[in-house]
Amino acid sequence: MNTDTKHVREAVIRSLSAVGAIREARFYVDLFKSLKPERFAIIVPDSRCLKNPLLESLAGNIRILSDLGIYPTLVVGAFDGDPISVRFQGQGLVRELESVSVQVSKFNAASRGLVPEIRKTARRSHVPVLEMTHAGEKHGLAALAAGLKPAKVIFLQPSGGMSRDGHRVPVIDMDDPDVFDRIDPLTTGQSELVATARALDRKLDHKTVYVIASPLNLLSELFTIRGSGTLLRRSANVAHYADPGDIDRIALGTSLEAAFQRPLKTSFWTRTIRAIIVDDTYRGGAIIMKLADLPYLSKFWVTREARGEGLAGDIWRELVRHEPCFFWRSRNGNPFNDWYMQHCEGMQMSRNWRVFWCGL
Repeated sequence: MNTDTKHVREAVIRSLSAVGAIREARFYVDLFKSLKPERFAIIVPDSRCLKNPLLESLAGNIRILSDLGIYPTLVVGAFDGDPISVRFQGQGLVRELESVSVQVSKFNAASRGLVPEIRKTARRSHVPVLEMTHAGEKHGLAALAAGLKPAKVIFLQPSGGMSRDGHRVPVIDMDDPDVFDRIDPLTTGQSELVATARALDRKLDHKTVYVIASPLNLLSELFTIRGSGTLLRRSANVAHYADPGDIDRIALGTSLEAAFQRPLKTSFWTRTIRAIIVDDTYRGGAIIMKLADLPYLSKFWVTREARGEGLAGDIWRELVRHEPCFFWRSRNGNPFNDWYMQHCEGMQMSRNWRVFWCGL
């Protein structure tokens, strides 16, 4: 990376402080940059997002991403059966992107060798724009995602996600059959997006995150832990281990050190561990010990790259299922304290600490 590019990148990262902390922004920029260029994301705007003022917002956000060296694939017409309309929308999107100095390469979904061409395009710092003018599964979103293996599939809608009583719903568990009874009724478009996400999740053999967001809050969705849209996900596979010997200690230690960003004390493994709860990819978990003859939650964590995916909730549900009563403590400055306040049954301040409990 040359000096000018570094300066541009740092200036853009500082500008992202408007949507979240610079530290968060820098983490996600580095995370996205660690992927192969074509694997960052497929972004699927609906037709309303391809008209101003949302189109201007989308183009501005793509310009920021390209300045950071991040090149999503933009898909036009995934839910539009009119080829003429799709071409018109694609032309408008390309013009808007070029007007803000984004380098663009346009493709048709029926093009031969499409996926290799998109890879080449992203790797030479161009944003691929794909028009889906042909019906049929081999030209569809699933075939594209299977070839590119994106980390994210982002559906853009003016609403920016789903809501409950007018408030944003950050995470939807697609495994929960009753989840949609607990939120505001879905629009026809939202129902179609959920069905598409479920179908993609069944077909793809790699991990992909599905998000509904708005062009107006796309940067907040991408560069903050809290996000700004609605994440569509399946529950993580989380297990409870009463015998610490059943755990991959190296993987667990690596996960803890990544989450807390410091080495694990060697004395940690000499303590008496009551139980360990961890997801099958070791991206988060909980460790329960005994203290004052009571179950004590010694560690509760989610690795940084997994934050915002709802994994903490999966781990917590497994924790309270096996441990009806326990307590834990957290420093006053811990940014996770708001989450703890929502899940505890009681809390008491003690100098620089907060002591929380459930079931006591």
